[in-house]
Amino acid sequence: MNAHIESHGLSPELLLAVFDMPVSFHRCLVPVAGGVTAALMLSQAIWITETLESASSGWFMCSQEQWTQETGLTRWEQETARRALRRAGLLVERRLGMPAKLWFRVCPDAVLRALQASVGQGGQ
Repeated sequence: MNAHIESHGLSPELLLAVFDMPVSFHRCLVPVAGGVTAALMLSQAIWITETLESASSGWFMCSQEQWTQETGLTRWEQETARRALRRAGLLVERRLGMPAKLWFRVCPDAVLRALQASVGQGGQ
């Protein structure tokens, strides 16, 4: 390891801990979702949906803390992104249980239509 880096207190172990898991998203969703934070949240929701069992009908539960851990988005960024995704018809939400928990479902047909419209308008 570079002595200059180690002199600043960055060990190989610390670097591995800091750079453990990158957060990525699909760039094509930015114009569709209405911004980077909404695109990040939608990308994460799509990824989660792809890991679900078919019996879930596409619904998944994700707490505010889980969204923060997985995306780095703050509570306020999440709320703004969720509002944009709901308004665009790309994500639906429901509260279930006692105490109530927030469940999400991506609307794949709406995402497809929005992507097609974006491509038709020259968006990327």
